[in-house]
Amino acid sequence: MQKRGGFTLIELLVVIAIIAVLMSILMPALNKAKLQAQDAVDKSNQHQFALVWKFWTDEHDGYFPDRGGSDCWGSVDMGAWPYVLYDYMPSIDRSIFLCPAATKPLAEGGRCPYAAWDCAAGTSGFTVYGSYTCNYWVAKDEDLKFWGTMSVKGAQYAPILMCGNWKDSEPEPDDEPWATREDMVRDCWEQNRNEMKRVCQDRHGWFVNTNFMDMSARRVGLKELWVTKWHRQWPRDLNLLPDWPAWMANCPEPF
Repeated sequence: MQKRGGFTLIELLVVIAIIAVLMSILMPALNKAKLQAQDAVDKSNQHQFALVWKFWTDEHDGYFPDRGGSDCWGSVDMGAWPYVLYDYMPSIDRSIFLCPAATKPLAEGGRCPYAAWDCAAGTSGFTVYGSYTCNYWVAKDEDLKFWGTMSVKGAQYAPILMCGNWKDSEPEPDDEPWATREDMVRDCWEQNRNEMKRVCQDRHGWFVNTNFMDMSARRVGLKELWVTKWHRQWPRDLNLLPDWPAWMANCPEPF
């Protein structure tokens, strides 16, 4: 009888080693391609939101919603912007509320910075899930800090919406970044002060995709958030920048 041939142990180990080497070469390229695809979809979502806000303000005498309260549902005000836009854009794919890198809410096991938020269902009977943060300072209000309208000088520096861990944020120049990345993952977002923390998170590396009043969408460095013109009285003074924590050491400098 002819003896049946087969792989020897050494040959099997060689094949396994070759496969391992190929995987080590291919995986970084595949991960990079995945991140680039997510970044492209994210910027597309941001641009669509800018267009929707443009349509909304054009139909409301050029103004954003009133400042209002912080509830997700109810009146047509800035605090309820997910509800305002959700009802306003029935013909648009509402999946644009979700950044492709953050689709799972905290209640379903999402972890920051890759977690979505949810606006609890109100009288409308449904819940909006999202992973973008609206700049609350764009609202219409008598306070001189608020932008109120998209027709402003320096619109290319005034953000409307960006990736974030809560539906809105009202940062101030003296806000501090997360002390450690572990704090960011554990606490996720600040309910009251230091609201810059809601967007200063490394979901997309050292950058946050952001759309602006001029309807452009671009990446903003985490340190650049402190020199972005969030409201009308925001200073662009490098002397006012916070002391950067160790986890942000490799972030690009603002200028």
